Amino acid sequence: MTVDQLLRWGTLRLGDPREGLPQPRREARWLLARALAVAETWLLAHRGEVVAAPQEATFRDWIERRRVGEPAHYLTGTCPFWGREFLVSPAVLIPRPETELLITAALAVPRPPTPRVLDVGTGTGCLAVTLAAQWPAAYVFAVDLSLAALAVAQANARRHGATVFLAAGDLAEAIVGPFDLVIANLPYVPDADIPRLAPEVSRFEPTLALAGGADGTHLLLRLLGDLPRLLAPSGHALLEIGPGQVSLLEPYWLAGGLQRAAVIADPAGTPRVLHLRPNPGGR
Repeated sequence: MTVDQLLRWGTLRLGDPREGLPQPRREARWLLARALAVAETWLLAHRGEVVAAPQEATFRDWIERRRVGEPAHYLTGTCPFWGREFLVSPAVLIPRPETELLITAALAVPRPPTPRVLDVGTGTGCLAVTLAAQWPAAYVFAVDLSLAALAVAQANARRHGATVFLAAGDLAEAIVGPFDLVIANLPYVPDADIPRLAPEVSRFEPTLALAGGADGTHLLLRLLGDLPRLLAPSGHALLEIGPGQVSLLEPYWLAGGLQRAAVIADPAGTPRVLHLRPNPGGR
């Protein structure tokens, strides 16, 4: 079949936008470009090009899996983050654009020439690898409870030539500080909300990387309790959070002798990054 024929077929298989995926032709074009390893603009200029059988088979397989909700990035095996392509698998949460706010915030904080950085719950390793690439002199450590996730993070570190020291553990319990920066995108979705997420998230992405307990703060509170031990006196902590969680977390960071440096909102206006620092006058 030609490029144009496959795009028509894929669009039809993905269904009516009123009933299924909101942009079936856009998704079909995106998947076909990746099956052919070309830019999407190439498809527009080569509508009559006959697609080789192996690439056509890959595209057809991806369309059938996408139409039942499997995330597109799991199909292609990669996802962009901060200008790099990261390997992903069903063992890890697909990096979200809003998580790039953590990198923006991290690059803005003061740091020593050779900072020590800890990424808690690293998943794909996108935060740790990005910071290691941005700060070649840094000592970047990353920890995750999932061995499968650590394998993905290790592959991403190799892929981007980043030096990241990986460890398996429950949050940072087995890690010894102090660190100049602790960064974390931990699960923060209330357990009861998970079934109400988009089906491609609730059915296909790992629950371990989503579920944050009754109000979404279970793991965040545990990490908050450990931050006084982990942070250097001049250190910074950057935590991705969910809606309405700042007020839930505040009594706990104050009890730990920490102070709020900033709360950063995402483009929708939702508080998304909590920036904490040790409070010299605290506890």
